[in-house]
Amino acid sequence: MKNIRVVDLTSVLSGPFCTWLLGSLGADVIKVESPAGDLARTTPPHVDDVSLYFASLNRNKRSIALDLKSKGGKEALRRLLKTADVFVENMRPGVRDRLGFGNDELKRVNPDLIVASISGFGQSGSLSARPAYDIVVQAMSGMMSINGPLGGPATRVGFSVGDISAALFATIGILQRLYERDAMGKKSQEPLDVSMLGCQWVCLENAFARYLNAGIVAGPIGSRHPSMTPFEPYPTADGDIVIGLGSSKDWPKFCETIGLPELTDDPRFVGDEARLENRDVLDDILGDHFRKAPASHWLDIMIAASIPCSAIETVESIANSPVSGEYKAFSTVLGSGAKEMRFARNPVAEPDHEETAAPTLGQHTAEILSELGYDADDIQRMIP
Repeated sequence: MKNIRVVDLTSVLSGPFCTWLLGSLGADVIKVESPAGDLARTTPPHVDDVSLYFASLNRNKRSIALDLKSKGGKEALRRLLKTADVFVENMRPGVRDRLGFGNDELKRVNPDLIVASISGFGQSGSLSARPAYDIVVQAMSGMMSINGPLGGPATRVGFSVGDISAALFATIGILQRLYERDAMGKKSQEPLDVSMLGCQWVCLENAFARYLNAGIVAGPIGSRHPSMTPFEPYPTADGDIVIGLGSSKDWPKFCETIGLPELTDDPRFVGDEARLENRDVLDDILGDHFRKAPASHWLDIMIAASIPCSAIETVESIANSPVSGEYKAFSTVLGSGAKEMRFARNPVAEPDHEETAAPTLGQHTAEILSELGYDADDIQRMIP
């Protein structure tokens, strides 16, 4: 994405995650902040007065502070948008229009600009004016209704899947529009309208497929798979492991490998549907058997037999694992005071891409205004 400029008028999570991805792919991302800054700058925990939440989501960006309620701030944003390829915002629907940057104005300023708006419920419709946070969208989409312990209460997914899935779909849409503009010559494309709610629905594709076509209402089943078993955690002598059999062809090999060959032809467990019907009985048999030896024993023999399985890792164990280094899971940036900070890396970025630390508020204001043709006196007046 070299030579692609992204103007980032986003805050908190969904928008910044999208623009971080674009920056990690090589785009020049200019984060436009009010003089008060992105609210995420205040989110704990802080290290050396820097919010780790903000620092992770705003790598690979430059920051310009503009007062968009002032005439000068609006004019600077117009100049910036004239030089841009992409404009991303995640304000409440209607706010951009009130600031004077509605769709018609953006087309006038830059007809080739790709515009992406991320919101809870889209730019139009009966829900569009409602405020949204991740937990609200998880609840409204049905996501929480299928998550949680078996037979237990609806539970929020343990990370902000509503925000992050919206960011991912927005990124895909932006890349599509860039391709259509630059490779196919398609101009004046309609703005990209990404709703967190719509993105959650598509993430629930399997649950909807089963209900819409078979009348099956999904509910919380813990770590079990709705259509396959063994496909869940099992206890061992010293901790739980996870096993995931993807098809019936793996069943005989699995039974032989773990030392229960008699289960292979047991009519209760022959075929996916039979095993699902008798899942509780099978879980009891496997649980009693796996408790006879430590996790390392079972993992060693199943890995040798190419049976999908794993220990249940933690954030701490992965962060300190040689495997995360081998797969380049994390990137290192120099934060304030030349202190190194580590964050999760975009897995599809170039392996040798070096990320830059999140900017301080308005760190690049003078630099960017100079690029836009402002002289020294103008810049001095413009800096909040």
